[in-house]
Amino acid sequence: MKTYIKSAGKGVRGRSLALLPTLPLLLTVILIGTAFALPFSVGPNDKDEYHFLVGAPGEIRVQASWTGTANNLALILNGPGQVNAYARQDGPSPLEIRYLVTSADVAKGETWTMGIWNFGGGTAEGDLILTSPGAPFSVGSGSAEVLEIRFPVRSPGLISAQAIWAGSRELDLALNGPGNFGTHALGQSPLGKGYMVTNDDLLKGQTWLLTLESHELDPSQTATGTIHLSYPGECSWTGTWETNFGDMELVQEGSTVTGSYTHDQGRISGTVSGNTFTGTWSEAPSYSPSNDAGGVQLVMAEGCTSFRGSWRYGHDKTSWDGDWTGTRARGGLDLRPKGFGIFG
Repeated sequence: MKTYIKSAGKGVRGRSLALLPTLPLLLTVILIGTAFALPFSVGPNDKDEYHFLVGAPGEIRVQASWTGTANNLALILNGPGQVNAYARQDGPSPLEIRYLVTSADVAKGETWTMGIWNFGGGTAEGDLILTSPGAPFSVGSGSAEVLEIRFPVRSPGLISAQAIWAGSRELDLALNGPGNFGTHALGQSPLGKGYMVTNDDLLKGQTWLLTLESHELDPSQTATGTIHLSYPGECSWTGTWETNFGDMELVQEGSTVTGSYTHDQGRISGTVSGNTFTGTWSEAPSYSPSNDAGGVQLVMAEGCTSFRGSWRYGHDKTSWDGDWTGTRARGGLDLRPKGFGIFG
């Protein structure tokens, strides 16, 4: 996955990102200095992840602290251009990792991922504190009048955005998402916005949009600065899927997934481990084995937009009776300005 910023004629500088839903969950971005405080909660053999943008050399610093019955966690930093982690630290709370981003790293891409992993038992709740170089921007005279960042959100969690620039010019920072909702902050530097994405939001779509623009009429003024954005990075099964057994709607709560599908008024439920869903299906009229119920195992593809798996009649045999495939249905509004595409 990547984000992308482009200049579109006189006016739009874009990265690939998109929209928002209900007012009670709007947040003021929680900042510690220029750092984000991002909540996490993990169970046994579980993880929580956030993506964030880095468009300039500088230091990434991530701190994790938590309470709970999980004694040891792993704090892992991944980035563009390589499979192995850029930094990792295992142990009890608190943990800290640092990495100095180079110009060569920036050339590979701008989407990074910080994850907190529980490879054992117990539970943990806490915060990740992120400090990073962010991504540079320039809006106004001689540059784009609007910065657009489009990004996919595929699991519940906090979206945090902050813009910092020099001078007294006022800018408008807006965050939008599926479901005909948007929120913005207008003022001088720094500006911040946050939103806690829910399962209901994921059912409406996955593409979100962050914009930064100037409404001032003086063409001589330009605002140059840094924008910081972080958003949930895990895959969730929540959403609507177009499958070979009809449309299927799923909701994931923790590691538990429940849902329904159109073929014979079907029902499906199970648990998730990694990218694999294991559970049961049942259908009308009896919703009972062996003709109307059985086992199912689905594996989500990289990118979280499709799955492939197998189903069987009953629960006693080990062989499979057929394939079950699906593609995530596109939901929410198409927020693309005319002539602007989604990249990444």
